[in-house]
Amino acid sequence: MSFAFLVAALLAPAHPAEGPRAFVARLYSGYSDPDFNPLARPGRVFAAPLVAAIREDRRLSRDEVGYMDADPLCQCQDPDGLRSAIESVRQTGRTKARAHIRLLFPGNDLQELDLHLVRTGAGWRIADIATADEASLLGGLRRFNRRRR
Repeated sequence: MSFAFLVAALLAPAHPAEGPRAFVARLYSGYSDPDFNPLARPGRVFAAPLVAAIREDRRLSRDEVGYMDADPLCQCQDPDGLRSAIESVRQTGRTKARAHIRLLFPGNDLQELDLHLVRTGAGWRIADIATADEASLLGGLRRFNRRRR
């Protein structure tokens, strides 16, 4: 009987992969840990082109402040008291999605941003971030890095 159970378990369909909303929710739930830093292991959060641009910015900065002087997910240097809300997530293709996020900080400071997501072999990743002040983090990083080379 246990052999039949094992075979049935092996043949059962796998749990569906994490969707874009679950990915974003998991990312922002990380801020409950005071040591959370999405830039510590960027490949777990960002798509390869954005990871490459972030690493190039760090390399060119040589321990100085580079293009990014804040956490791009919270648009802040200190996420203490951050409350996030996923306003919407919509798939824009089989492997692409966009999430609109509202970030509320103490003192009613509100930030909004759009995460452009892409599904990779490792799961959903952030391909780009857009804010009211910057249409493309990836584009800004690439331009900044090109000027510094």
